[in-house]
Amino acid sequence: MIRKSAFLLLLSLAVALSALADLAPSQITNISCAQRWPWNGKVDINYTLSSSAAYPVFRVAFYGQIGNGETFALNTLEGDGACGVTFEDGVKRVTWDASIDKPNTESSNVKVGIIALDVTVAAKYLVLDLNNCTMSYTMAGPDLSNDNPSRDAYKSWKVYFKRINPGTYYMGSDPSEPGREPATNPTVYEDKHEVTITKPFYIGVFECTAAQYALITDTSSSAKTPRVQVDMADLRGTAYGATWPTYTDHRVDDTSFFGKLRKKTGYSLKFDLPTEAQWEMAARDKGDGTYQDDGTYNYDGTFHGDKVWNDGSTFWKTRVVEDPLDPEHSYTEQFVCYTNMPYLGWCQDPNSAVHDVGLKKPGLNGLYDIHGNAWEYCLDRLAVHLGTSAVTDPVGDASDTRFIVKGGSVYVSDPTNYCRMAMRMGRNAKTDNIGFRIAIVF
Repeated sequence: MIRKSAFLLLLSLAVALSALADLAPSQITNISCAQRWPWNGKVDINYTLSSSAAYPVFRVAFYGQIGNGETFALNTLEGDGACGVTFEDGVKRVTWDASIDKPNTESSNVKVGIIALDVTVAAKYLVLDLNNCTMSYTMAGPDLSNDNPSRDAYKSWKVYFKRINPGTYYMGSDPSEPGREPATNPTVYEDKHEVTITKPFYIGVFECTAAQYALITDTSSSAKTPRVQVDMADLRGTAYGATWPTYTDHRVDDTSFFGKLRKKTGYSLKFDLPTEAQWEMAARDKGDGTYQDDGTYNYDGTFHGDKVWNDGSTFWKTRVVEDPLDPEHSYTEQFVCYTNMPYLGWCQDPNSAVHDVGLKKPGLNGLYDIHGNAWEYCLDRLAVHLGTSAVTDPVGDASDTRFIVKGGSVYVSDPTNYCRMAMRMGRNAKTDNIGFRIAIVF
């Protein structure tokens, strides 16, 4: 009896989905569904999403209805769009467990609907709710004002992501950049070169906190400080997760942090670390599609607001100095300026542990703690030389055992050097001052 009613249920599913597809033919087409055989209560639903946008974002919702009356939630979905958001167009599949959501249903008039909206433009930020693993989107960043009672949620059970659009920028630094280590004694080389990133990506507005890490890994912590004392084995695993960049499809171990995060939210979401080039692009992004990379060193006395407070390197500025011996002439002088760093990041505090995220001002890109607090792991293994040739979607060195860390930390004694956007170091250890920032990649 159950098998028969399930078969009738599936016939109704196909009709209902096709009817709803007519409401938005440019977004959802080619719906089909099939029950598992032998019947185990699960239904595979295939559908195709399309969009005129490159690398779109879709908001997807599923619901059920008995006849023209009672509606019900589909709580047992897995697959593309099951978490509420899916990326890229093309053929998608979700699997629904009807035996759990509607056990012993015998009606032949059960319908399931799919609504898919192209929200690419609106999804400037994505918000992941770790309590129920659903996604939402917004045009505004997190509200951290004191009168917002939910402000701590962004550092504990919600994860805010900022969209970074594809583009071209200059990575690395000029030899004259203040704070850069001299060529005679470099840590690693910051060769300035043109980088093109061909796909958009999302990057965490905050460094991943201990509380967020605990929710994803089913451990215990309520701390809003960056999650430190992790390495690549914890984050990506030692089997599939160790294959980057041999395989650039972002495969990770199921038991790793990112494997568990993908499992909780749906495997169509590629949560991972940003590459070094993506990290630096996000750090230099001014939020308007342009980057702090033009090689000019302008400073107008501000660090935040509608001005570029410097070229993005943090601590230095230029000023015009009159020559007292030749008043008709002047010269430009570059000098280190520490006055703005206390507003932007934690550093030069060797006796203190990492601080709660989001206590400093964000950069012009809306990202917090890019400078200082915790170093941040990138996906790439260390390539000592970046080179000066233009590159597209670089992936680092396959042979080195160290991984790139960026951004400086609370412990650094020379923020002029270590907290620059171009600064790069190789590390492969669990320490109290290396954390990470979650990205969503396509």
